[in-house]
Amino acid sequence: MMIIIAALFTASAVISLVMFKKVHGLYRTTGASFEKAQQEFATGVMSNKTVQTAAANAASTAATSAAQNAFKGNRK
Repeated sequence: MMIIIAALFTASAVISLVMFKKVHGLYRTTGASFEKAQQEFATGVMSNKTVQTAAANAASTAATSAAQNAFKGNRK
């Protein structure tokens, strides 16, 4: 049973490596760069209203929690 699991795990690792090589080759042939990807992420994702709302809510919750914890610490 352990040999079968090891063989499947090895096959999964080999398939992952092959797919990584294919994606990397495709990425390099399109002329893409990390800087372009960062810029696209910043303009595409960060301009999304849903993402902006979620980020604002998360920041508000974190700030509220931090303030409450700070005030609780002063009472002790």
